[in-house]
Parts: sequence; C-alpha cells; structure tokens
Amino acid sequence: MGIVTMDKNDVINYSVTEHMRDQRQITIRAVRPDDRKLVIKSLPRLGAISIYRRFFSAKSGLTDDDLRSFTEVDFVSVVQLCAVLEDKGEDWIIAGGRYIRSGVFGTRQRAEIAFMVGDPVQGQGIGSLLFRHLTVIALASGIVEFEAEVLPTNAAMFRVFEKSGYPVSMSATRECVHLIMDLTGGASP
Repeated sequence: MGIVTMDKNDVINYSVTEHMRDQRQITIRAVRPDDRKLVIKSLPRLGAISIYRRFFSAKSGLTDDDLRSFTEVDFVSVVQLCAVLEDKGEDWIIAGGRYIRSGVFGTRQRAEIAFMVGDPVQGQGIGSLLFRHLTVIALASGIVEFEAEVLPTNAAMFRVFEKSGYPVSMSATRECVHLIMDLTGGASP
C-alpha cells in the first residue's frame, strides 16, 4: 500500500463530530488563527493538572508567542487539532493535540506528538480521539513514527498510547519517559 497524501487544504479544513464517553458531542477540528480569543477564554477551564502535564511546569497565562504557536500553524510541519464542546450556547476548547515534524530517522519520517485534555473532561476518551485523528493526518502526510515526552506520573497519556494498538518503545529518565510509536505496525487508525 502506498502513502496516501492529504492536501494541506484538507487538513486546514479538517473537522469531524465525535462523542465523549458520556455521549456529549464534540467537534475535533483544525485550529484556526481566529481561535486566539477562544484559547484565552478556555485556558482557565482546562485546569492546573492538565497544564502541568502538557508543559511540565505551571503556567498562569499565555504569552503572545504561545498564542501564536497554538493558533497559527502551517499544517505541513505542524498540525494542531482542538476539541470543541458547546456548553450553554458557547464554544469551549476542552482539549488539543498537535504534532511537529521532527525529521527523518533512517528512512522513516517522525513527528513529536503532544496533548492537553482539560481536567473536567479527563477520562472521556478525548486523548484517544485526538490521537486517532492526528494519526490519520500524519500517515497521509508520510509520517510513520510518533515520539512523545511524558511525565512518569501521567498514567492517562500512557493509556492512550497503549490502547492505540501501535508498537511503543520507551526509555526513561527521572524527569520523563520518551516514547516512540510505530504507526506502520499493529493498529489501524
């Protein structure tokens, strides 16, 4: 089977409807530059634990550079998806996932993947949904390996990778666990 390519415009317009485990509907879509205000509004609802797990440190707010990096991506080297929940007539970003191409290792394209799922919606399967959609986009773009840095205490993230069905190799330091997932082996997105 050859590599299926996904046009950059397909990724920029990526949007699917999914359901969390509690059956609430969410939209998983490509982030847009006009999401800046939505990111600012949603950040306090994500929670300190989610922020710490994503950035490996506490963060009380976002700088202009942070906001630009979250909302202005090229969808070639960097792909960013967000999970949006409508609550009482308002949209809220409740989670996000991204990958950044990290290069070629041997003959294999690799990207670093990272997620942030808000504290109030932890355990609803959102990380797995984001992972699945990012995998589809990555494979269509020629990426065959994901790598991630995960805090040793982040059991939820380890479960996402384990449940994906893809082979995972790990190496650990005191600070974090480095994982490499082979997207060509095992599971199917």
